[in-house]
Amino acid sequence: MLSLLKCKCLLGYLWTSAITAGLLSIIFFTFVDPMSVATLLRLESDSALFEVQVYASVFVFIWFTLNASTYLSHYFGQLLKTLEQEEKQQQERESKAVSSTHIEVS
Repeated sequence: MLSLLKCKCLLGYLWTSAITAGLLSIIFFTFVDPMSVATLLRLESDSALFEVQVYASVFVFIWFTLNASTYLSHYFGQLLKTLEQEEKQQQERESKAVSSTHIEVS
């Protein structure tokens, strides 16, 4: 079960990625008009509803991409941390084994 701290961290990263996705959507739609693209592609659509759908779709796509990127960064960071801990433990075991053989030889 998720602890309160984990829930806060999860909501924090979802919130910040939503803000970033909103800003990126604003920047994207500053240069791209959905109705112009629909006209170029010869799509038949209701103009008001079509625009809202495009705005929402692009926002969700950007938000999902940011979330996936953040999750993968966290996952591979934790994987690297685990591998480093295992390597450190292996080196400690080897050094103990070497020191115990030196004591026996003496």
